Amino acid sequence: MNNGLISKRYAKALLEFATARGEDKGLYESMRLLSDGIAVTPRLRETLQNPVVPHSDKLALLCSAVGDAAGEAYRRFMQLTLENRRESLLQNIALSYLTLYRRVHRIGRISVASAAPLSESLIGRIKYDVERRIRGTVELDVRVDPSLGGGFIFQIEDFRVDASVAGQLEKIRRQLADN
Repeated sequence: MNNGLISKRYAKALLEFATARGEDKGLYESMRLLSDGIAVTPRLRETLQNPVVPHSDKLALLCSAVGDAAGEAYRRFMQLTLENRRESLLQNIALSYLTLYRRVHRIGRISVASAAPLSESLIGRIKYDVERRIRGTVELDVRVDPSLGGGFIFQIEDFRVDASVAGQLEKIRRQLADN
């Protein structure tokens, strides 16, 4: 069976379970922490996939990976995942859960990278405008990237606007190379 399909099914069942228990918001934070933890800590992934490590140790590791965010629904789900030997799919399940949760709760993800720091009023205006357009809430990730040389890169979900100096220079370089 397709791992993506399995991950989506687990995530959907988890969202339904957590929503019924009123733990979906807390579980959202737990899954975000778990996904980020697995992404930046290769040893965590290796340990989870190691068949020699007992399930009890893996469960303790998974709960400590999210700290205080680990609620009852999270613990029970991790135990079920380990019993079914699906620990290799945990990051995909977590990402699928995050996507489903955002869709259900109308949460948009926005990333803004700029060459210089943006003012709080500008950040607030961006957030307000996008929330009004999508008729939901926004998770905003703002970062400063001096390598852009000027301008900004704005991304919401799969839509990206590159108005950076570095992006424009790269576009010109590709056009010249094509000619």
